[in-house]
Formats: sequence, structure tokens, C-alpha cells
Amino acid sequence: MKKKAYVIGSNVRESLSPFIFNYWFNKAGINNEYNHLEIKPKNFNKEINKLLNKRNVCGFNVTIPYKEKIIRYLDKVDAHATKIGAVNCVTKKNGLWVGTNTDWIGFAAPLLKRKFLKKNCAAIIGYGGAAKAIIYSLQKMGYKEIKIFNRTFKKIENLGKFKNISPYEILEIENHTKKID
Repeated sequence: MKKKAYVIGSNVRESLSPFIFNYWFNKAGINNEYNHLEIKPKNFNKEINKLLNKRNVCGFNVTIPYKEKIIRYLDKVDAHATKIGAVNCVTKKNGLWVGTNTDWIGFAAPLLKRKFLKKNCAAIIGYGGAAKAIIYSLQKMGYKEIKIFNRTFKKIENLGKFKNISPYEILEIENHTKKID
């Protein structure tokens, strides 16, 4: 039986992931199929349970707005995804659904090659699942201060309790651009 994988989210119809994955499956002679699975927020519980119970599904990528919500449906979440609080990659291993987060690695990899980075101050705009992975990545890379700017300040106001994180309203960003590496 052909194994299937998906990219899931609330607006994934335009995603290039199926094109990219299917190209490489074909090139490598792998008889698998990768598709998008559009899930509306009101149907998430029903649709995710249906997906997790399909025999031929081997995994899926997770995007907006489900990177945090998916966690409670998984059997296991690796240490990095647990610290981040978001999952973007789910695979079936030994009959268990396992969540990981590769966003933080994808963000850090090109920056680690740059020797000129000062690592004093970084800025992040927004605070979704990917932003949490970037915070984690910047902390692991040794940034001294991370400034987070968001439209909804209430969503980030308590982040100041974490080491080296300063929350700001998005309109304040122009007051900080000179200090950001």
C-alpha cells in the first residue's frame, strides 16, 4: 500500500510542499505520495483524529494555525519541540505519533555560518509557533537580548519574565531598529 504524507493547516491549498516532496519521491524512486490537507479550525478535532487513524499515513507537516494545538494529539514530543511548545513535523514511529520541531534548526543553520554576527540583540515580529522556534534558536545561539514585537501586546506581555526576552507593541519597532543585529 502506498504511504501518504501531508502538509496540514487552515490555508495550505497554495503550498508548494506537495510539488517539492512528490518531485523528490519520484526522483528517488520512493512510491509515496504527499498532499495538502486543508483543515478548518472548527473541524480540527474531527479531521486530525481521522488523519491519525488512517493506516497508510506515515507523517505530516504542520503549519498555521496548528503547530501548538497538534501537541495534545501526539503520543510523544521530542525535547526541542517540548521546550518550544510547537510541532511542525509529525511522523509515525513504531506505531506512535511523534512530534518534532525543525523550524529552529532551519532558522539557525544559515546564521551559524555567518561569523560577523554580534549576537547582542535580535528582533522577532509576531508570536506564533514559528516565532517560538526562532526564540529557542536565538537563545541556543547565545543572543544576549531578544525583542519580540507583536500586534497584540497582551499575547506577549508576560514574556518579559523569561531571560533575555523583551516584549513590545509592534508600533514601537522603529524605536529599536538601531540596536538590533
